Amino acid sequence: MRKLSTLLAFGILFSACKKNDEKTISSINKVKTDSAKVQPVANETSDSGLLEQFSKRKNEVVLQLKSIQDKEAANALYEKYFEESGSLLQEIAGKESGVLDKFYHEDVASKKAVKLLGEKLSQHQLEFSEIGEGYVEIDPLPDFYYKIFKNYVTDDYKDYLYLKSEENKSLYSADAGLVISFKDLGDRVISWENFMTKYPNSKLIASVKEEYKNYQMDYLVGQDNTPTAERSSDEKYIYPENIQEFNRFLKKYPNSPTVPLVNLFLENFKSESIFDILRAEQDKL
Repeated sequence: MRKLSTLLAFGILFSACKKNDEKTISSINKVKTDSAKVQPVANETSDSGLLEQFSKRKNEVVLQLKSIQDKEAANALYEKYFEESGSLLQEIAGKESGVLDKFYHEDVASKKAVKLLGEKLSQHQLEFSEIGEGYVEIDPLPDFYYKIFKNYVTDDYKDYLYLKSEENKSLYSADAGLVISFKDLGDRVISWENFMTKYPNSKLIASVKEEYKNYQMDYLVGQDNTPTAERSSDEKYIYPENIQEFNRFLKKYPNSPTVPLVNLFLENFKSESIFDILRAEQDKL
C-alpha cells in the first residue's frame, strides 16, 4: 500500500509540475539572459574594486599610524599590513592574469592592454615586476612600505624597510641567474651583516638571517646560469672575474663573517660536496 500511495502522489505532483514547465523554463531563460547582460560589468567593477580596496586600506593604515604612540604597535601593524597587502596583490594579479600573460606579446591589442593596466596600477602606487621566464607580478613601488612606516616603527624596522626598499629598486634574479653584479651582491651581504650586528635582538633576525644565508650562497657559488666556477669540465676553475671580486671582498671587509666562507670555497670549490661544506659552515654562524 505504501508503494501504491507513493506512486499516486508522485503522479499527481508530476501532472501539476508538467503544467508549469513552459512557465518555469521561460523564467529560467530570462534569468540566464539577464545575468549574461550584466556579467561583464560585474567583472570590471570587481577588478577596479580590488585596486580601490588596496588604496583604501593603505590610507586607513596611514591614519591609524598617526594615532599610535607605541612603536612596537607600529611594528605589529606593519607585519599585519604587509601580509594583508600580499594576499590582496595575489588576488589582483589573479584577476589581471589575462593581461599579465600577454606582457611580452608584440601584437597591438596586447600592448594596449598592458599599457592601460600599467596606468591603472600607477594610480595606486603599484607596478609590474618582471621575475623571469615569462612571468610578471604586480608589486608596490620599491619604497612603498618604507615611506608609510619609517616615522613610526622602531629603528630596526626602519633600517630593515630602508634596506628592502633599496634592494627592491632592481631585479635580483631571473631565469636561474643573477641579474645584479657579484660586487653588488657582496655589498648586500655586508649590509645585512651590519644590520644583524646592530640589532642582535630584533624580531626580524630569524627572517633576515635566512635571506642573508641565501645571499651568501649565491655570492659564493652563483646560480645555475651565473656560476662562479667552471665545474662541469675536467679542468675545474673559478672564473677570473669572481676571483677578482673575492679578492676585493677579502681586502675591503676582512672582519666579515663571510670571509671564512670565501676562503673555504677557494679551497674546496672542486669538491662535489661544496654546497654541503658551505652550509655546514653557515650553520656555525
